[in-house]
Amino acid sequence: MRFNNVAKITGLAAAGMLALSACGPAASSSTAGGSESPSSSSSSASPSASSSTSSSSSSSSSPSSEGTSSGAYKVASWALPISDAGDKLGSLKGDSFSVDVFQVATDVNSKDSMFVDKETKENLLKKGAPIVYVNYVVTNTSSADIPLSHSLVTPTAKYTDWKYLGGMPSDSSSDGFEKHGLSSSGIKLKEKDPFVLKPGESFNIAENFAYTAGKEAEISATMTPQDAAGDLDHDKKETAETTVTLK
Repeated sequence: MRFNNVAKITGLAAAGMLALSACGPAASSSTAGGSESPSSSSSSASPSASSSTSSSSSSSSSPSSEGTSSGAYKVASWALPISDAGDKLGSLKGDSFSVDVFQVATDVNSKDSMFVDKETKENLLKKGAPIVYVNYVVTNTSSADIPLSHSLVTPTAKYTDWKYLGGMPSDSSSDGFEKHGLSSSGIKLKEKDPFVLKPGESFNIAENFAYTAGKEAEISATMTPQDAAGDLDHDKKETAETTVTLK
């Protein structure tokens, strides 16, 4: 996930703090900038976090395990098992693919983010701040095979009032994903591209970000398939988006 306007701080670059720009009115010139912290990315949080999984569905399969996927999804041969655990928040549709969005669990951030607001000097996601895990199940809804690169179809969420350019930071620790039976990659080990998603097949990929119950988030997804030479075929690029409300 790219952050165009957040400052990533490293021990050697403490003096060269970068800026985080607020996306407010055009007249605003405020920038958020930073200092570094040796932790993983994260985002602003609500004080009402809970360290529990969603009660809507308790089933979740470990992404490292083999076996059948839950629900009615047909998992692609190269993909990790699919989980439909949690509350379904909505769906988005492109011309040849769809994405079902599930809120799976809430937890707490494992360490301070490396991103801070320049004006307030506040870390965008502090250790212990509430986060939410969201799982995306991508399905080929067309009648043709879709060859994908390692970028797959990667949906991302951004709160509708997110004031910084770029996406929201998250807790990159693998422990949280494993704990909730999720994967941030969606691909089995040792599999190589192209990852051919056949008609009716699915895969899932998850992310986390700062949690605020009842908050609206924009979900967007872009799919750029590979061509026969293994390059991205930008002429066939598809995008889709929707807005969901967290439980």
